Amino acid sequence: MRKYVAKFILIMLLIFAFGSMTFAQDEVAVDTWEIHFLNSVTGPIASIGEYMSWSANYAAAKINEEGGIRGKPVEIVIHDTGVQPDKGIEEMSKIVDDVLVVMGPVPEAVIMAAVPLAVRNGLFCMTSSTSYEYTVEYFPWTLSWYPPTEEKLPPVTELWAEENPEMEKVVQFVEKWAAWPGMAGAHTIGLNNKNVKVIDVEVPKDAVEFSSLVVKALAEDPDGFVLTCNPDKAGKIIKELVNRGWEEKDNILVFSSADDTALYTTGGDALNGISIYNYIDPDSENERWLNFKQEYKEDHDGKNPGSLATNYYDSVYMIKEAIEEGKLTGDPAKLAEERIKIRDYCRNVENFKGIQITWSMNEGLPTSKPIFLFEIIDGEKQLIGKSR
Repeated sequence: MRKYVAKFILIMLLIFAFGSMTFAQDEVAVDTWEIHFLNSVTGPIASIGEYMSWSANYAAAKINEEGGIRGKPVEIVIHDTGVQPDKGIEEMSKIVDDVLVVMGPVPEAVIMAAVPLAVRNGLFCMTSSTSYEYTVEYFPWTLSWYPPTEEKLPPVTELWAEENPEMEKVVQFVEKWAAWPGMAGAHTIGLNNKNVKVIDVEVPKDAVEFSSLVVKALAEDPDGFVLTCNPDKAGKIIKELVNRGWEEKDNILVFSSADDTALYTTGGDALNGISIYNYIDPDSENERWLNFKQEYKEDHDGKNPGSLATNYYDSVYMIKEAIEEGKLTGDPAKLAEERIKIRDYCRNVENFKGIQITWSMNEGLPTSKPIFLFEIIDGEKQLIGKSR
């Protein structure tokens, strides 16, 4: 009898010791989870960078209200890169040896300069605001927040053409910057699919006056216009079109990257009746979205969230899931393996509950995400339809 009791005690001691050892191995080793974000908060896209930083910090605040990540608070650490590749390399070099994961870089020129450094050092980059074409080269150390451009954008311009069947020829104002020429090309594919001819007019990066460009565009005798340029320039071009007598406002389409505060501030009443597309449904009834939208508007003079406003909110929550599901510790001795766990989780997450929609990733590509087409009425977006 004593022999069996002794064996039982020994077994229980071994179970307790193994359990304690497992717990110790999984115990969080950091006081704060730092998520570093290489973002452009100065320079020509500073307004976009501002709201992406805002959304990341908003997510961190909500997570901390909910108890943090594995019981520890999270902090977003912003690194300003402007739009300067050398600055991106400089900021990435400061963190590449030590951090668990990085969000960004933003924008594309900085991605191409700084992400190779991250790849060489096994650091996963959540490049959640760019096109597939700018990330695929660095797989599996990045992901794409969207499907390939030539898959996702043609359906939305096809939808726009179907809503305006009288259009036969469209002028597209294109600013040759970052991913925008590729997006312009995808717009053209969709319009061509609906037998609409597209003529591109280049918008110079340093342009401040647009009367000559608009005169050139109107000389083509088009039925409509697509704006694939920065928000302020898009607003000024639309105002110039209206001032020169253009009345078919629903035959003007603004692309997603220009759905920013600067567009509405510059364009004003001239935007009334135009079309615009983006990745956010402002009428979503998701409670998290409703709270996000309300607080965003309070902090941004009543303006609605821009097209990319939710990307880094969702990115922070996806990183949170990866840490929790993988029982990551933040222990520097486990840095390499825990980086890989975050990478593999985010690139293949299933049924991720974003702030608006639920989606899955397959080897770094989202399986389905809608694009929404709107009409702007009195500064607010009214849904026309959506495409996938």
